Amino acid sequence: MNSLHQTGNGSKQSGNEGKQGNLFFDSSLQSECVFRSFLICFCLFFFTSSLISETDAKYSGPIARSEKRILDGKLEFEKTGNFPLEWKLYFKAKQGDFVVFYDLNGDEIHFRYRRNKFDLDAEFFVKDLFVGNPYRVKGEWIGYYYYSVDERGKRSSLPTPKKLPGEKKEIIDKQTIPIFQLREYVEIRTDDLLY
Repeated sequence: MNSLHQTGNGSKQSGNEGKQGNLFFDSSLQSECVFRSFLICFCLFFFTSSLISETDAKYSGPIARSEKRILDGKLEFEKTGNFPLEWKLYFKAKQGDFVVFYDLNGDEIHFRYRRNKFDLDAEFFVKDLFVGNPYRVKGEWIGYYYYSVDERGKRSSLPTPKKLPGEKKEIIDKQTIPIFQLREYVEIRTDDLLY
């Protein structure tokens, strides 16, 4: 026997038709959920695989990550007594009589490029330096800036310039900034095509 049921919108449906309608609705809902789950899994797989391939082929810049850094140079000085004279660094700025370069860690080296502010030949020598560009820089090591530590263990905010020979403990300090006399620099160019 088919009994009639009234739905909320005022239309009448037989009991069997309502059950079949709900079954149809449930199966279409299930298939839609399965489809969405499959789609989400596929997108996640595609996204993560593309990220992995991008990190493997990602452009790391003209200075290799394995290139020696200033802290490596200080360790070399600690072991051998020799400080490296050639570096691959990024140009930061001109400060007074110095041009400042930094490595991949952000540590700085200052290169004296002029005798005083009237040295126009030296200004011409460094005119091609561009902020952020990588350079192979050579120089003669002449000293360092040392941030002294007082009796309370507080580090000074102003560095003290020191000439060589200096104290080994001061030279290898992480806060010490080496000072070089600039001899030459060459911009590092890459032949890689960037997309």
